[in-house]
Amino acid sequence: MATKKTEKTAAVSAASEVTMSLEEAIAEMTRLQRRIHKLEGQGDFGLVWEDMPEAVEQLLVSEVPVLASVPSLGVKGALPNEAPHVLIEGDNLHALHTLQATHRNSVDLIYIDPPYNTGQGFIYNDKIIDRENTYRHSAWLSFMEKRLLLARDLLKDTGLIFVSIDDNEQPNLLLLCHQIFGETNFIAQLIWAGKSGGQDAKTFNRLHEYVLVFAKDASQAKIRPELSDADLSKYPLLDPKTKRYYKTQLARKWGANSLREDRPNLFYAVTAPDGTECWPLHADGTEGCWRWAASKFQKEVEAGNVEFSKSSDGKWVAYQRIWAPAKGTQVARPRSTFIPTETGTTASGSRELKAILGKQNIFDYPKPTGLLRWILAAATDEDALVLDFFAGSGTTLHAVAEHNAEFETNHRCILVTNDENGICRSVTQPRIAAVLTGKWADGKHEPLPGSLAFYKTDYITRRKSLDRMRSDIAKHTVDLVAIKEAASRTKAKDGDLAMLFGAGKSVAVVTSLYADHRALHAEADKATRDGDTKHAYLFTWSDQGIEGEVVAAWPGWEVEPLPAEMLAALRRLAPEQTLFAAEGVEVQG
Repeated sequence: MATKKTEKTAAVSAASEVTMSLEEAIAEMTRLQRRIHKLEGQGDFGLVWEDMPEAVEQLLVSEVPVLASVPSLGVKGALPNEAPHVLIEGDNLHALHTLQATHRNSVDLIYIDPPYNTGQGFIYNDKIIDRENTYRHSAWLSFMEKRLLLARDLLKDTGLIFVSIDDNEQPNLLLLCHQIFGETNFIAQLIWAGKSGGQDAKTFNRLHEYVLVFAKDASQAKIRPELSDADLSKYPLLDPKTKRYYKTQLARKWGANSLREDRPNLFYAVTAPDGTECWPLHADGTEGCWRWAASKFQKEVEAGNVEFSKSSDGKWVAYQRIWAPAKGTQVARPRSTFIPTETGTTASGSRELKAILGKQNIFDYPKPTGLLRWILAAATDEDALVLDFFAGSGTTLHAVAEHNAEFETNHRCILVTNDENGICRSVTQPRIAAVLTGKWADGKHEPLPGSLAFYKTDYITRRKSLDRMRSDIAKHTVDLVAIKEAASRTKAKDGDLAMLFGAGKSVAVVTSLYADHRALHAEADKATRDGDTKHAYLFTWSDQGIEGEVVAAWPGWEVEPLPAEMLAALRRLAPEQTLFAAEGVEVQG
């Protein structure tokens, strides 16, 4: 005879089975809906594959991913910046989902080096997909599609994505990117001679890989030309202040109409570095003329476009600086056939990693920094946000830091990697720490500028009640705002107020729904640095903005509601899941 206790246990067990069945039904319905949607939207030509759901994808039906700071793994750096680079430890599908709340339409450049699916054991959904697996390509395409769709939404309209790949999936990736980004946004398929050896090949010795390049909107994207060796030879001088190459020509006019009598208004004295007068005289003492009127000459001097040097007879001679074309102007477009061999190979990438960490064979086939620096030079302006969500050993951030050091740029980098085989905490983070502090294992390098903020993915249960979701997400919004504002996280001033500081801005975050805003405003004003712009993120229950009386309590601050937009972005399901969300189907809640 069953007791009440055993009856209750049986009831709980039965309910659990029903819940599992519901989850399984939702997963299968999702898979079929996606399949139908794909087939209906497919024209006469395109890429079709068997969709294979992932456990990490299904988790998004019941959980909302957020980010949590891990200060102990951050890196201040020897030359820290107020806007830190970011390293996120966690599944990149979840991290990309969370970044929709902080960086949608904000990324300038994405570079990724995804698994190549060589048949040697691509891990998908915690299973090894080897060459014998019938669904090897379908698993890989399912894996890539979900991530590339999210990545596309993070790009600015002017943004570009570069994807490394080899022959195993190159044809499929090209068609997949055509579907996601559009054929008209295909920029190039670059060839990179990234391997060495291979002399035991039975047919052709394949030493190359590819880098596919797509734009969010090709009409707005720009590829910046590189200076070839021939171009550089024409500009042999380097200005230490601007880091730009240049050549010189006489500021005095030569050739036809170069005498004082030809252009008497262009004969005048300019002031040399020692305060003496400098005249436009020919080598034989004949009076000549300058290339510009006096007012323009002075402007060119002030702009740093004139330099003076003494001739053999001790007289000052003025020269015009002719600058090498700046980034963004036409010189020599990068060749679509080959990436320059000077960018290095995976072998040079391995040597770099060994020099940094002092260990060998800790990461297979790392990309060299030279390759990423070439991409950065071709695809970024002075202040760019760079994303790599297959971060591996951390080459991308290393290259960004090197680029910043050489060209005095302010690129920021967001890396995402899981901790499979301990890669994040044993390779990626230690490498970044070494390059930002100068503490390489070989002891031969200076620190590179920058600092690092470390985050890991965390999860909140999806709930039917929006108010409960607001309350739950509010507890994590300080970290989300810190990433969004590129600010350094600080400890809360008290239980309700946190202050963040970025480049030229002070940010107040109030996550409490019962806050005394006038008191917190006064506290925030005291903490604000002189000259900073002031931003306040304030909790509200409303999707219509912050209540008038709350805004009135923060005079002098730019106020934004919290977490309305973030909540909407974090709750947003993938397109194929929206059917169930609209019908109110929740696994938990």
